[in-house]
Amino acid sequence: MDFNKKVIAIVGIALVATGSWSCKKNNEAPQDKVDISNAYRNSSDADAAVIGIYGQFLNLHKTFILQNELRADLMSATANADPYMRQLSNHTATKDNPYVDPRPYYEVILNCNDALKNFKLMVDDHRMSVDDYNKHYSDIGALRSYIYLQVAVQYGSIPYITEPLENVDGIKNLSQYPRYNVNEIVDKLIDFVEKLPYKEVYAYPTGHPLMVTIDGNTTERMFISKPSILGDLYLWKNNYTKAAENYIKIFDFENTNPEFNKSFSWYKVVYTADQWADATVRYGRYQDESTLLYDVGWRTIFTLPTTNRVWLGEFLWGIPYSSDYKPGNPMVDLCSQQFGKYLVKPSQTIIDSWNAQRQNSGIPYDARGKLSYTTGTAGPEITKLTDNIALPSAFNKGGKWGLYRATLLHLRYAEAANRDGKGKLGWALLNTGVLNTFYSGTRNSAGSPAPVSFDDIATMRTPYNAPYFMDASSNTDFRGPWYRNTGIRGRAGITPIDVSYQTDMLGLEGKLIDEAALEMAFEGNRWPDLVRVATREDNPAFLADRVYQKLLKDGDPNAAAARAKLMTPANWYLPFDWK
Repeated sequence: MDFNKKVIAIVGIALVATGSWSCKKNNEAPQDKVDISNAYRNSSDADAAVIGIYGQFLNLHKTFILQNELRADLMSATANADPYMRQLSNHTATKDNPYVDPRPYYEVILNCNDALKNFKLMVDDHRMSVDDYNKHYSDIGALRSYIYLQVAVQYGSIPYITEPLENVDGIKNLSQYPRYNVNEIVDKLIDFVEKLPYKEVYAYPTGHPLMVTIDGNTTERMFISKPSILGDLYLWKNNYTKAAENYIKIFDFENTNPEFNKSFSWYKVVYTADQWADATVRYGRYQDESTLLYDVGWRTIFTLPTTNRVWLGEFLWGIPYSSDYKPGNPMVDLCSQQFGKYLVKPSQTIIDSWNAQRQNSGIPYDARGKLSYTTGTAGPEITKLTDNIALPSAFNKGGKWGLYRATLLHLRYAEAANRDGKGKLGWALLNTGVLNTFYSGTRNSAGSPAPVSFDDIATMRTPYNAPYFMDASSNTDFRGPWYRNTGIRGRAGITPIDVSYQTDMLGLEGKLIDEAALEMAFEGNRWPDLVRVATREDNPAFLADRVYQKLLKDGDPNAAAARAKLMTPANWYLPFDWK
């Protein structure tokens, strides 16, 4: 199939994926009925089906951000927000709230189910090779599992449907489908994902037809990484070793890359000014806060195109938007004062948290705040989610949805390590890195490890077995893959937390969640983080107090009522109502 025909096929499948449900929404017969079975004739059609489903998945972006961030403690509704958004923020959402409708999730899930069924028919009928089947089936199966985890965390008790149905209205009668709670859903998802035939870090290898560059964006990181979803599922089950096994598979994937800078830098959270991984917070002049750099370093994690080495070294999953197609990136409407409706803003809680940090240089705040939001005429404005649009305007709403990056991977791996009795490793990844934490030899005047002999190299490695072994060895003869690792706070230039947390499991767990706020604010992970840890610690206040403080600082009169409500875990979940 030539390029133009493939584009037509992709658009055709995308229209089927996004339009077939809506045309029957009011029991109206469609004007032109499409026989979707004709869309699965060969591997090129399977490629198009995958692109169509990911295109429909993009429609969930706004829902993800509002449910995961506005319900938590880092994002607040502005004066422009409608009452339904304010309901999400102060936990008074009712069944008629359009932002709690589960239907959009299940529209994507049912299209995944249809694709999975047809992929199986294709391989059975020799319309697709076994290798292509393994990759396509595993990709869409993992994506469906990711969506199901999200739905379970938001709604608490949900139907788990794995068979295709004619349309989403086919499950209106929910009484015929059993409901499963979060723990039961996670069990089902682990069982399913573990049985996927292809579980490599990247969904498709270099050279696959789905690996292309269009409009300056590559599809190399567009597809979900199976070890990341599997690691997250095991983290929810408190199976920390299995979680770590999957996370470190991603960490180590580039270790043997012949481009040595990639092997030492990608996914490793390093402090370097080179082009391979310049994601550090940096200044033009030391201790001069007026020289904070915006066009290099940490902010470029979000601004650079998906073909850039810095972006590729940080993100293991991110989906680009096209500026040529509507509706485009919904974050513009949500966040922008100039080009959008300015409906959400950074909470005073996260602003205060950034301001409470101290940099190694003595500057008394965390510069990641200044690189994540600005203060406009109408108030604080989140720029982190719109900086990825090269020339934002009322018409250009491109950019990308960054779903999973190396820092999130470090935080979750550190969470697992801490709970698995490796608190010193969790502390290292959070603060100063593997080498600086575990090296016990002499240091130079700058406090860095002094040149060592080969015999001393063992002091530059973690003293643990897999999956917690990390080699940060560094001398003139040998470099371990983790020798550049500098820790999350180290890369941000922030002073480390006290070493006593290395043996304080609950304390370090809380600090990891606090750091997730500083580093990952607004990216769509906050509510699941709070629910997971509050559940594990059997401590509803872990979640309730954080939401309460946000609402209190917002001046929301419902603050105390929200806290009282959230002290009962059953009230953490949105009403699941099928319309």
